Amino acid sequence: MTKFNSLKVFIIIVLGCVICGCVTSANQSEQSVEYVWPPPPEIPRIKWLRNWYHLYDFGTPNRLTTLLLGDQPAVQLRRPSNVVADSKGNVFVADPEEHAVFVFNQEKHNLTFIGEGTLTTPIGLAIDNKRDILFVSDTKLDKVFAFEKNSGRELMVIGGVDELKNPSGLVYDEKRNRLYVSDTKNHIIRVFDDKGKAMFTIGKKGREEGEFYFPSFLALDNGGNLYVVDTFNFRVQIFDPNGTFLRKFGKLGDASGSFSRPAGIGVDSEGHVYVVDTSFNNFQIFDPNGKLLLWVGESGRRPGMFSLPVGMFIDAQDKIYVADTFNHRVQVFQYLREQKTQ
Repeated sequence: MTKFNSLKVFIIIVLGCVICGCVTSANQSEQSVEYVWPPPPEIPRIKWLRNWYHLYDFGTPNRLTTLLLGDQPAVQLRRPSNVVADSKGNVFVADPEEHAVFVFNQEKHNLTFIGEGTLTTPIGLAIDNKRDILFVSDTKLDKVFAFEKNSGRELMVIGGVDELKNPSGLVYDEKRNRLYVSDTKNHIIRVFDDKGKAMFTIGKKGREEGEFYFPSFLALDNGGNLYVVDTFNFRVQIFDPNGTFLRKFGKLGDASGSFSRPAGIGVDSEGHVYVVDTSFNNFQIFDPNGKLLLWVGESGRRPGMFSLPVGMFIDAQDKIYVADTFNHRVQVFQYLREQKTQ
């Protein structure tokens, strides 16, 4: 993978912005238009914020900078499959084609990488903000790696011989200090403590409540309940922190509220459940009981449009991040909370 020399990156940004001013980016142009769902005259609930593509999202070098330093390749997302953000707003994107995790560091305004030379097919991502740890599942290596998220240093590896088979979705519970892993090909959810020691498992292969058929992406709500995308059962299942089945919703179909290829999942601060559907090129929003409230997206390249979206993450501020895979970007939205009347 071609990388920017960090000194040249710094010089490009400083010269481009300080000497002559940065060229207006595509993000800035798109942000001049407001994209909301549902459209007026209804009250908007979702607002599009921005895209993440490459280093130039922090500012585009101008002509003088290019003359001084020469053309620099803009390292760009190629096949983003999943996304997570930390408590400081830094965005981490798993890219299996680049065999690494892209780190869009909003604190330092730079682009770095984690897992180069270690990862083969990164898919799942999870953050432990208390210890500054990024967990990454590698579905080809059948392991979960823990990296120090600022330095990229490898801290631990979870998954011994034949323990995990095609691990995919991850989510970390900071209140209970545990990591949930979708052990996809074994059709179970494995739970590990903060040291990587196995605690217990949830489910088994099957079609009944509490059973799975290729589980994938995971999310937690504010109460610590676990949401599992049960991929080829075409549903979402919800469990309490001890792994006890609570409820489920979803079925196979091509109508709104049904699933065709469910993928990423997230839960906002008010308990709404968001599910990406790769076939529909959208994400659907449900109430806690599985009633469809709204859907966002269609096939295309403009803001709010998708091309085979996969992973999703919702942060504590209700920002919604979607890995828009074949558009080579991450799209960011905002859930607009309903205003409480006094």
